[in-house]
Amino acid sequence: MKTEALDFVLSMTVITLLALIAGVIAALCATGFTMNWLGPYHVLADALLFLLFYGLASAIFCRVLVAASLLRPGTFPMGDPLFRWWKLFTVIYEFGRGALLPFTSVFAKPLVARLFGAHIGRDIALGGHLVDPQFITIDDEAIVGQDSVITAHTLTSGTLTLEPVTIGARATVGVNVVVMSGVQVGAGAIIAAGAVVPPNTVIPPGELWGGMPARKLKDVADV
Repeated sequence: MKTEALDFVLSMTVITLLALIAGVIAALCATGFTMNWLGPYHVLADALLFLLFYGLASAIFCRVLVAASLLRPGTFPMGDPLFRWWKLFTVIYEFGRGALLPFTSVFAKPLVARLFGAHIGRDIALGGHLVDPQFITIDDEAIVGQDSVITAHTLTSGTLTLEPVTIGARATVGVNVVVMSGVQVGAGAIIAAGAVVPPNTVIPPGELWGGMPARKLKDVADV
């Protein structure tokens, strides 16, 4: 993947600005609240507040990039400006998501994904990792198994492809599954543990798929 000095400068500049914003807000909270309430133990609370505000500031920045249409589906050469914006989004997202880990219980993972732009339905179970959350939709009551990866990008020699991924209502993505860009998983479909679903695969509703690459194994009754 082509990376230039400007990418490092841009990423470090944004990270520094976000850290300064989070630090100022955390310091204000320390002066006004935590020092009075917690005494000498306020340092721990201040550190947690810094991480929280840094994560929230990162989410806001990522949402602004998406709202400004700096990221969109399509195939782009590595010299395209969008490729630079995608790299910046990815860096800020990963740092921000990492900062929120102390607050991210299994029940909070869908909320964090939603903060960074994923389209998340009701009552989902999210045990895996979302890459490019701004292009990922997970409908109501879907299950994404532990250590699975759903990514909306594909990098090939000289090009970046961004294509939306949809996981339908009540679908199940098993443990350690990899779902790649452009994949559509129908309602009630099941992807068996350890499967790799290649780009642009369409899994119809009510089918069980598995393997590397994934293929249909059988129909699922009573979806």
